[in-house]
Amino acid sequence: MFNSLPFVAVACVWLQLSLLGPMRPQPTKIWKRKFVKLMVVGDSGLGKTTLISALLSKPGEQLQVHDGTNTPLNQFVKDPDSLITRVTWKDEHDKVVWVFRVQDTPGYGDDEDITKHIDLILNHINHQNTKWLDLESARDRCIDMVDVEDPRVDVCLYCLPPHRLRANDVRYMAELSKHVPIVPVIMKADTMTIHEAQRFRQEVVNRLQNPALSGIRGKIEMFQFSPSTMERAGLPSSAAMSIPPFVVIGSNDINQAALQDDPPTYWPERSYKWGTAEAFNPDHSDLLFLRSLLMAEALEEVSLAKRQRYEEWRQKHLAVPFMTRLKRAVLQFVIATALPAAAVVFAANHGFDGHRIKATVVNSARQARIPGFRKKQSVQKAQPAAAAAAMQPESTQPLLAISAERAA
Repeated sequence: MFNSLPFVAVACVWLQLSLLGPMRPQPTKIWKRKFVKLMVVGDSGLGKTTLISALLSKPGEQLQVHDGTNTPLNQFVKDPDSLITRVTWKDEHDKVVWVFRVQDTPGYGDDEDITKHIDLILNHINHQNTKWLDLESARDRCIDMVDVEDPRVDVCLYCLPPHRLRANDVRYMAELSKHVPIVPVIMKADTMTIHEAQRFRQEVVNRLQNPALSGIRGKIEMFQFSPSTMERAGLPSSAAMSIPPFVVIGSNDINQAALQDDPPTYWPERSYKWGTAEAFNPDHSDLLFLRSLLMAEALEEVSLAKRQRYEEWRQKHLAVPFMTRLKRAVLQFVIATALPAAAVVFAANHGFDGHRIKATVVNSARQARIPGFRKKQSVQKAQPAAAAAAMQPESTQPLLAISAERAA
């Protein structure tokens, strides 16, 4: 007969070793979703849509990216989701489904006064924060906020034209940096020589440290990736000190030979008579590092910065303004102290007497013959007499009765 006792003993020993041995029990991971939202802002014609495509695409995928270059601002205000490109991928190791969305925005074009454009973008950012606040404070919310799609903006890529940093761009970045972290990206790097790219990168850094524009105080804050994150993204330590801004090349032309490799490779490039500029070649462009940071290495870092920034915004948004608190305090003082004191002073100056007022009210009620009023008064008078009689000793009650008869 088959004996199962040895197998049971082995199973018990294995269970004891797994639970009580040198290794702690490992919990079973549950799939969860995390959301990242990126916003791309800049002038028209710089290749913002091409940049989005290069950041999100993979071999063999036809990514549908909405071109916001010719989109009016009014359409962006009415339906900003129409300019969102969305991709989703799974992290099998950490059991996380990443939902990555990129919000494209219309360029400000030839407008010399970009104040209206800035206000619309800032209103959109604040509206997303307000939307999240309404979701988490809704009384009828029946799901955990972890499962709700997060509309808040994590970070903003600000696209700069090559060769020249304009005052409008500096002012735009200064206003954006107050509401969302910015990462400056210098576009069309293939139009600059190596020396020009290095010099312009340093010029952008210097202007962000010292804007030298009226109405802008202090330096313009950029999103600072941690050194360990930059190292994991493949940036050498010598280059990590000067990045951001990133100097990138974008292209919709894909190397077809690389797509036929095994495994296929997504390799955008720009071909010229004098050679080929490769978007993901680290010697030509920083796009590969930027993609690695935003799509992999810095995801948790960016998400943590968003939550911290939102808590600060939430505290300020829910705080009662000083003038409102002052008005409430003054109103409470007037109701609780000033009005009663004024009433007392007014009554004293005009000779009001509380007993006289009460007597006047009683006489008026009698004259008006209010139903039940006289009966109530007689009952009130009878009650003290009955109470006094009840309090007399029993021995005195006959004497009182005799005295009453003689008096009659």
